[in-house]
Amino acid sequence: MSGRASALVIHDDGDVLDLLTRLFEGAGFEVMAAPSAFRARTHLDGQRHVEVVIAPWDITRAAGGETYRWVLQNRPDLRNRFVFIADEVPAEFDAVVGGRCLAVPLSALDELVRVAHGIVRRGRTPPHGYPIVTDRPSLLLAEDDPLVMEAAAGLLHDSGYSVTTAEGGGEACIRLELRDFDAIILDWNMHDGSGADVYRWILKNKPALASRVIFLSEADADDSGPVAPGRPMFRKGQDSQGLLDMLKLLVRNVKAG
Repeated sequence: MSGRASALVIHDDGDVLDLLTRLFEGAGFEVMAAPSAFRARTHLDGQRHVEVVIAPWDITRAAGGETYRWVLQNRPDLRNRFVFIADEVPAEFDAVVGGRCLAVPLSALDELVRVAHGIVRRGRTPPHGYPIVTDRPSLLLAEDDPLVMEAAAGLLHDSGYSVTTAEGGGEACIRLELRDFDAIILDWNMHDGSGADVYRWILKNKPALASRVIFLSEADADDSGPVAPGRPMFRKGQDSQGLLDMLKLLVRNVKAG
């Protein structure tokens, strides 16, 4: 893995925090340490680049859970970058993290580091399916239906775009954190973060990209107005030519701007 990975380590026990800091520094990470959920939010609210978050979340230590709930509302791009330290996982854990994160006991330090490295690799690995072509306009397509994703990505690739795919809103935010795109197509309704969630993230973190967003929807009604007034929305499987024409106009404006 090239370059030092960045990790935020959270724990309210000073000895354990020191242990984890030394452990991850020894494993090649650049570590930010936080002794509380409040301090962790200070790091994250400053929009610092974080590739993995290590935090406790068991029956007696709630700092990880508090931080994760904050992330869901404020930094959805980080929702699948957590590794939780837990000997006893609380009942609400699965309901909150939705299968996006793993819990590892503190006694399994090697496993903790291995999982953290895996999260970093996943964030740094280009999506599969369509190679990034540098002389084409870059396009991010976020869609959680595999069949729609395959059909739309194929159409866009054949129409001359360098397509990067994301299987949900959380992954889309990760892609957007790592790079800008000439055009962004977001499914309005996705299980792992909606198109609206991603658009709010863009407005907060990369507002210059807001004018590059197009939404897809399964419904006839356009309910994007309250969240994204003025942004175009196309029904899936309908008016593909209209979508391509809108993309061409959008990219032309980006290149001219």
